Amino acid sequence: MNKIWGLILTLIFSLNAAFALSYNYSDTEFVNIPLSPLKPILSDGDIYEGQEIQLKVKKNIFCHGCLLVKKGTIATARIETIVTKGMNGFPAEIIIDNFKIDGINNSQLLSTYHKAGKNFALLVYPIKWALTPIPFVGSLTNLIHGTNVRIDTDDVIVIKYFPHWK
Repeated sequence: MNKIWGLILTLIFSLNAAFALSYNYSDTEFVNIPLSPLKPILSDGDIYEGQEIQLKVKKNIFCHGCLLVKKGTIATARIETIVTKGMNGFPAEIIIDNFKIDGINNSQLLSTYHKAGKNFALLVYPIKWALTPIPFVGSLTNLIHGTNVRIDTDDVIVIKYFPHWK
């Protein structure tokens, strides 16, 4: 029985190799592209999921001796997820993805950026559990919230460009 499974697995792997793409998955060469938003992004501001934001490239980016992106080039991205601050010390969070830069194929970018506010949950929960035996006192910790997120214009968002990816 084990020989049959071995034969089936060998057949599957050999077929996979025959139909494999001409992509080298071990190629990990990349170039960092530093960006910063044109306007501050606040989790408690007028932002929404799916909103497109604009960023600028912080410096000239070279790849293999050629200029890839000029300093000051405007890039766009999308706010994918907004989590508002919550009870018991949970912070607000913003996730930005789908970065687009003129002249660069999106499939060559590894580009998810995540920022969260201050998390007080590790301080709040032990207090909450200690106060829970006293009726209604433990629920007072629900009034403690985490902090909001602020991505300023001087914050640096680094995305990775992989020149050999297709």
